[in-house]
Amino acid sequence: MSQGFAPRREVLGNGLTLIHQHNPASPAVVASLSFAGGAMGEPADKAGVTTLMAAALRRGTEKRTKQDIGEILDFRGAHLRCSASRHSASLVAKMRGADAPALFELMADCARHPSFPEEEVEQLRGNRITSLREDEDDPDVMANRGFRELLFPADHPYSAAVRGSVETIDNVTRGDLAAVHAARFDPSAALLVVVGDIAWDSAAELAAAHLGDWQGAALGGYRAAQVQVVDAPMTPPSERWHDMPDKAQVSLLMGHAGIRRDDVRFYAAALMNSVLGRFAMGGRLGRVVREEQGMAYYTYSGFAAGWGAGPFSVQAGVQPEHLDAAIASIREQIARTRETGVEASELDDARAAAVGSLPRTLESNEGMAGLLHQIELFDLGWDYPSRYSEVMAAVDLDAANAAALDLLHPEEMVLSAAGPVGDRSAN
Repeated sequence: MSQGFAPRREVLGNGLTLIHQHNPASPAVVASLSFAGGAMGEPADKAGVTTLMAAALRRGTEKRTKQDIGEILDFRGAHLRCSASRHSASLVAKMRGADAPALFELMADCARHPSFPEEEVEQLRGNRITSLREDEDDPDVMANRGFRELLFPADHPYSAAVRGSVETIDNVTRGDLAAVHAARFDPSAALLVVVGDIAWDSAAELAAAHLGDWQGAALGGYRAAQVQVVDAPMTPPSERWHDMPDKAQVSLLMGHAGIRRDDVRFYAAALMNSVLGRFAMGGRLGRVVREEQGMAYYTYSGFAAGWGAGPFSVQAGVQPEHLDAAIASIREQIARTRETGVEASELDDARAAAVGSLPRTLESNEGMAGLLHQIELFDLGWDYPSRYSEVMAAVDLDAANAAALDLLHPEEMVLSAAGPVGDRSAN
């Protein structure tokens, strides 16, 4: 499974961590430059400023205009994506191996010297506000928004929408973007992952040439610089109904507090959840609620286990006339899994699917880069791919069923639904 997987890691003098994996089978190179911090810690009245800052990185630097950047990428058939999440901000470049020198220089320029041109910032603000107003007509977005607001306290970093709101984005200025960039983008809190048709010597030389002289605040590395997240308490059951009578289906989210990625129960929870509802039509939820009862267009469940403890949630697209029955059926399947556990054959199937998914991840540069990022962030060890089947095999039936008993609480879930739900707002 892990044949050819031999990453090399080095910390530059300024604290930036470089991880490289040679993949001679691919003519392309993926370079992912990530900075710890992300959208967490934003002022409440400027929520969304970090994601807007990331979007602006390609809009101009101290020596290049947006048009200059676009021409470099178009001429070489390369891509540069700039984005931010709750925990990090990233620039991801995809290029031919021969174009690596030019693209490394461009990526470093965008990361280090963005100019945030006023007219570009105004255009981005306008586009974001338009998009956010369109979100208000999207049942999936509205259900998710209500779910997070019910599940997490208002001051918890997982409560706020990372894209902000119309009101908060309207408060954001060019100076705010520059200030967030200065605070978040530090080489000692950065991780550069390079995968593809490029040798270690070349990758290390390009990293040193374009990022090595960048001095920062000695934050201790990408993992050490991550913002700590306090686990949210289990909130009392509550409901939120957002009536959108012109829609054809109801977007439903149900769930409660979950676990972190480093929880010792993570793998048992993952396999148990595969049986419950990891696959839209393969798990119990999909088979019963969708296939047998015909009450949902899709339904699946998952643990959002990351640096902080995200939720356990069930998502479903439900026919309006079956909404109450679908909710009851989902609770019933969760309760059944908690109380009677999973069967040995189900666990075997879930384990085989999990083990079989890893080689597919390693087939692409993007997948390999993502795995290397996870290994670094969660300190999984470079032998993680070769150990993965053993890790899965170690989850026996007792462990999976103990995870179900510990981590599934069907009577303590919050519920958020958006769509043609009728007059339930007073509930």
